[in-house]
Amino acid sequence: MVVSVILAYSTTHLAQKDKVRFYYALKGRDGKSGIIKSYHIEQLGKTVLFVPQEFAKKTEDFLVYWKCGFKKKKVVVQ
Repeated sequence: MVVSVILAYSTTHLAQKDKVRFYYALKGRDGKSGIIKSYHIEQLGKTVLFVPQEFAKKTEDFLVYWKCGFKKKKVVVQ
């Protein structure tokens, strides 16, 4: 049994140039690095992340740093 977290976030408050910087931090400039690769995150949708439990706090801190509002749901995967 694996516990993970689904995080749905919003970037509507960010200016366009800040959205670009946010996505570079999230996905990397090459689209393959960034915190998604570092924390083994799976992107389920444009603003929805499936995060392993051990990286949930770090990912939440990342979203707080960018002042992104988010909703969090714990899920159990068998």
